[in-house]
Amino acid sequence: MAMPPFKDVIKGRDVEDPVNLWLHRPLAYGLVAVIHRTSVTPNQVTLVALLFGLAAAACWFVGTPWMMVLGGLLLWTSAILDGADGILARAKQAQSELGRALDGIADMVVALAIVAASAYHLWMHHQQWLHLLLAAVALVGSVLQVYTYDFYKEVYLRSTNPHWDGRTDALANTRASYEKAVRDKAPLIVRFGWWNYVGMLTGQQAVIRATDPRAIRDGQTMPVSEETVRIHKKHNYWPMQLWTVLSLCPHTYLISICGMFDRLDVYLWFRAVVATALYIVALGWQRRALTLTIRDLDRAV
Repeated sequence: MAMPPFKDVIKGRDVEDPVNLWLHRPLAYGLVAVIHRTSVTPNQVTLVALLFGLAAAACWFVGTPWMMVLGGLLLWTSAILDGADGILARAKQAQSELGRALDGIADMVVALAIVAASAYHLWMHHQQWLHLLLAAVALVGSVLQVYTYDFYKEVYLRSTNPHWDGRTDALANTRASYEKAVRDKAPLIVRFGWWNYVGMLTGQQAVIRATDPRAIRDGQTMPVSEETVRIHKKHNYWPMQLWTVLSLCPHTYLISICGMFDRLDVYLWFRAVVATALYIVALGWQRRALTLTIRDLDRAV
């Protein structure tokens, strides 16, 4: 079984932040190059990434200087493994929506554990209510930003793929898969994975409807041609570069570094203030890009 060329692994570079593209991805690819001929499955890698993330949170709950450094390293390792599971799935031709659902669960659990550990650590050392408020704002903001980034990333990847069939029914298909898993009495983890994925997509669409409902095209069939691909790239490439700053990888990278230097308060301020400001700018820019995209698509069809 041959590994996919690395150029194919990074073909989505338009929607990846530089840290993920040039640091995490090569490390993840190197790991997969070692294990892809073994019996290790993508879901097992996802589980290991989850365990590393929870171990990082546990270190920060302990909160000694060395535990803070170790926690940061474990969290960074978890992020690398989080990218390796998808590469391994492609190498073994074992991609599945269920795998993505389980990956989403792992990301959610790790994020909640890390923010909780950060808030606890800051409270134990400083006992400032402001830190708890910042932690809540950072958590809510991170969910909104990652949801929105993931939505526009998927839209961009589909719309700039000349081989896309034009269908946009991910939520309907996911609901059908969840209902089938319930009917078939699939293992609890499988049903929970599909249920969580439905919830994630539903929440994601709720966020998009609240910010720009024109972007929701679920259930529609979109025309795909070289001209439509050109139009989408023309208007949406640069907004996507800003969205990547708000994606999960920079979030993990920043909190890992802040944790190792025992300055989690810096991370919380960044997420609550700077990232929120960037999010507002990105939303406005994306709305403008969508207006221009729809205008040019109407002219082209």
